[in-house]
Amino acid sequence: MALASPLWLWLAAVLPAIAWWLAPRRAGGIILAQAGDEGAAPVRKNVLETLPLALRLGALAALIVAMAGPQMVRVYEDPQVEGVGIALAIDLSTSMWAEDMGARQSRLAVAKTTALRFIDARTDDIGLVSFAGEAFTRLPLTHDGFVVKAAVEGLEVGLLTDGTDIAGAIAAGAGLLKDVPHRSKVLILVTDGAHNKAGVMPDLAARAAAAVGVTIYPVAIGQEQGRDTRSMETVLTQAARITGGQYFKATDASALDDIYDEIDRLVQPSEETIQRVETTAYAWVFALIALGLLALASALRGSRWGVLP
Repeated sequence: MALASPLWLWLAAVLPAIAWWLAPRRAGGIILAQAGDEGAAPVRKNVLETLPLALRLGALAALIVAMAGPQMVRVYEDPQVEGVGIALAIDLSTSMWAEDMGARQSRLAVAKTTALRFIDARTDDIGLVSFAGEAFTRLPLTHDGFVVKAAVEGLEVGLLTDGTDIAGAIAAGAGLLKDVPHRSKVLILVTDGAHNKAGVMPDLAARAAAAVGVTIYPVAIGQEQGRDTRSMETVLTQAARITGGQYFKATDASALDDIYDEIDRLVQPSEETIQRVETTAYAWVFALIALGLLALASALRGSRWGVLP
């Protein structure tokens, strides 16, 4: 039990003064004994004289407590799990046609298959970015895994201008995640090439992503023949370091599956306990008590035991 406005209780300090002021006083004079007087009669008379006053004082006390706002306060703790906001950025440059990930599978086919398994394992909000020489938002964040999987299955090489715009992919992914309510925001960037577009550099895009709370997990896929591996790894490692993420490298489908498992382990939903406070006011109870006491005092004064003349 708590009081909403306990300062009202200071009014109780005047109750003794009110009791003194309203207490019945006997007129001075000589009291003569009368035949038939019994010892208990004066006692009963005193009680009947002082009881209405006591009831009124009790009513005042109850009103003061009612004004102080008595209330029952209950605190509940509700555990809540908050999912992760995830953006998938998948490279659609022509080099993704290369079949060097095992079992005559192209890099894109492996990237799509492993991404679908990752989506099946998550219950988070997921969006999709595709990029090559330019970046394009394919799907805003959604909780509908079926829609996300359909968007991933629809990815094909040749939909975008050829090239590798890592900075554009980071900017598009960060744009998807910037305004989402999730405290944990993750961009998984899958590519097989080094950044080769003019304009914004990947490190600047990564710093902008970090400023809005996005963590980047870049994943380089494919064998190393015929490409600028050092430049690619430098850019991707830098993006991961700037945003607090981790750089991965996969040369076959099994390794890419393992990488998604590791990201799944690293990116866990956050749990927090939210306190919910409920208050129930009981001022009306004390107000009713005050009214009842006043009514009882009035009834007693008007009865045959009262002291009205």
